[in-house]
Amino acid sequence: METEISNESLWTHLKEEVETRFGFEVDKCTPIYRGWLNQKWKIETNQGVFLIKQYNKERMKRYDLQTIQTALHAQNRLFTQGIACPEILSYKGDLLQKSTEGERFTVMRFMEGSLVSPGNLSSNQMRSLGEEVGKLHTLLNDGTLSAKSETIFKIPSIEERVEYWQGEIHKCDEQGLDSIRSIMDLQKNASLTLDIEQFNNLTPGWCHRDLWVDNLLFSEDHFSAILDFDRMNYDYLELDIGRLIISTCLQNNILNRKAVQAFLKGYNNTNELSVERLVISLRLVWYMESTWWIDINPHEGEPPKRFQQEMVWLARHQQRLKELEKRRSNNHVLTN
Repeated sequence: METEISNESLWTHLKEEVETRFGFEVDKCTPIYRGWLNQKWKIETNQGVFLIKQYNKERMKRYDLQTIQTALHAQNRLFTQGIACPEILSYKGDLLQKSTEGERFTVMRFMEGSLVSPGNLSSNQMRSLGEEVGKLHTLLNDGTLSAKSETIFKIPSIEERVEYWQGEIHKCDEQGLDSIRSIMDLQKNASLTLDIEQFNNLTPGWCHRDLWVDNLLFSEDHFSAILDFDRMNYDYLELDIGRLIISTCLQNNILNRKAVQAFLKGYNNTNELSVERLVISLRLVWYMESTWWIDINPHEGEPPKRFQQEMVWLARHQQRLKELEKRRSNNHVLTN
């Protein structure tokens, strides 16, 4: 049986493992407090600067080991083909390491860059991000990885989704949760008005599946790196696009249309993306994620609160999203 290591000794253990396997002499270590449950450290060594990522054992129970290994190998292939992402170091042919104490971890080259908060990306940053994501989607679906028979997300019928929200509303009534009930009502009504036929011509393929601001690094006026490929799998490419747009362009209930258009221009430099498909992408990410983030039980941490706000905004703007297609308008935001 694998043994658990206390938090205070985990770093010491992994430091010894990394120094032994890769011949490093670690001069300096800086913990990175980002992500959920997994722990990360920036290490400065005699061979350069790297990042150690430890995979939390409880979180790993939710993932298929082979899926993660496929994602890591795909990440390294993307790196060799020019995608701005970290190169993962290999030891005895393995990218996903397992320590003598049963800890899973990876070691990758440290990527320089800064996080940018939602709504604050410049047009140059958004355009270069669009170019990189367009190229990412092209390379992931160049035939190296075989297509699967079905996507991860199975699109529910309107009837199924309305029934779900009605059940949640009933729970709110039973528990007197008036504030969250109003949000549930909003989701139900948005589901009733959704034209589900717009999802008939989506693009199944290999995609990142976790493109949001915490997994993107930028320089002053340019995109720097895509991080965290662990959730990469076969799904709809539109989910990557919608998740990225709502995460990077929405701030204070205002969607920066100028930033959206900059992303669109960049993506079309390396792939193909119409305004109509972008709008459908936003609706699709809402249709998938709304049941994740809107719940009678409050979520812990800032990211889930942000995700809930995004789902509320998208539900309120299901019809008005068409305004994004008015590209010649002088108004560069979409507000309440």
